[in-house]
Amino acid sequence: MKTFRSLTRSLALAALCAACIGVQAQTLTKRKPGLWEVQQTHQSGQVAGQKMPSQAEMQAMMAQMPPAQRAQMEKIMREQGVGLTDKPNVTRYCLSKEMAERDPTAQAPDPNMKCEHEVAPVSSSEAKFAFTCTGPQGGVKGEGRGWDITPEGYRTSMTMQGTVNGQPMSMKMEQAAKWLGADCKGIKPMK
Repeated sequence: MKTFRSLTRSLALAALCAACIGVQAQTLTKRKPGLWEVQQTHQSGQVAGQKMPSQAEMQAMMAQMPPAQRAQMEKIMREQGVGLTDKPNVTRYCLSKEMAERDPTAQAPDPNMKCEHEVAPVSSSEAKFAFTCTGPQGGVKGEGRGWDITPEGYRTSMTMQGTVNGQPMSMKMEQAAKWLGADCKGIKPMK
């Protein structure tokens, strides 16, 4: 179970960071620092030939954990920049002022992963992106696009494939994000 949680956390962070890359790359549109909420409007995928649980299914699994174990898991996620909500398929992350200003290709979803990113702006409110990440658990590559990009929101669509712990994985995801305010409410900024 611990390996699965680590895997899903790493994939979630990789996906979230990849989605953020398309948004940050716009030269005319920068995101506001603070608390952001991301709703997965569609997610499908497989890991090791098995259907990958949706974010709602992962949240349901966490709800079944003993309170101390759930609190520990939520603490780990907050420290890595991801906050859970009581809404299905919705997470939150904190974007620091420094992160909003710096080169998005300098960011990695996990400190143990090395990532390369390509971003191609289509307009001030749309960009295409591609990424490749490798680390001790394996590697993933993906591509997608971000659109409806404003300082307070964006939408993304992307696909990912690769291996994690020697097992093949693939994922397709669509997200909609919105800025909630400057206060990150205890969630540490993603690094």
